[in-house]
Amino acid sequence: MMKNQNSAVVIPAARTGRPSSRDRVYAPDETVRFDARIPAHLALRLYETARASGRPVTAVHADLLAKALDDEGGADMG
Repeated sequence: MMKNQNSAVVIPAARTGRPSSRDRVYAPDETVRFDARIPAHLALRLYETARASGRPVTAVHADLLAKALDDEGGADMG
């Protein structure tokens, strides 16, 4: 997805465990919370990486996800 830093990001309604009632609109750098269930061995690696880097787990997770999706933006969460 190409993004323009000045335009809104629209996340369409989707069934992700429960029905979503509406599209959600966010600013490009706004933080979006979601629940993810991952295998324990991946969670361990995620937490170890966060601890070793001294960064929050959510920031490391966002950076890894951005890299996996070839997105130029990562986490600016501290």
